[in-house]
Amino acid sequence: MPRRHHLACYVTQDIFDQFGALATSRHMTVTGLLRKLIVDELDAAALLAPGDLERNVLFTARAVGALLERHDPRLHAQVMSAWRSDLSGEDHGNVG
Repeated sequence: MPRRHHLACYVTQDIFDQFGALATSRHMTVTGLLRKLIVDELDAAALLAPGDLERNVLFTARAVGALLERHDPRLHAQVMSAWRSDLSGEDHGNVG
């Protein structure tokens, strides 16, 4: 059997309590959730570097914006208005 290694970190009581509650809400132990988060993060890092992920999201946003603007300029304007409202924290209802 391969040797297993122990990872640990120190957190505040508030983080400890929140993480414990999160683990409980997912029907997991704290150790199990921590292991899952570490493995998921390593798997994600192997797929795309953070810079690549950011560039892909930016490309996708621009491409969807361009397609929407070409297909339905009025809907594009509504989406952009709603997005700006979201960024400013305002609530002006749904787009559609």
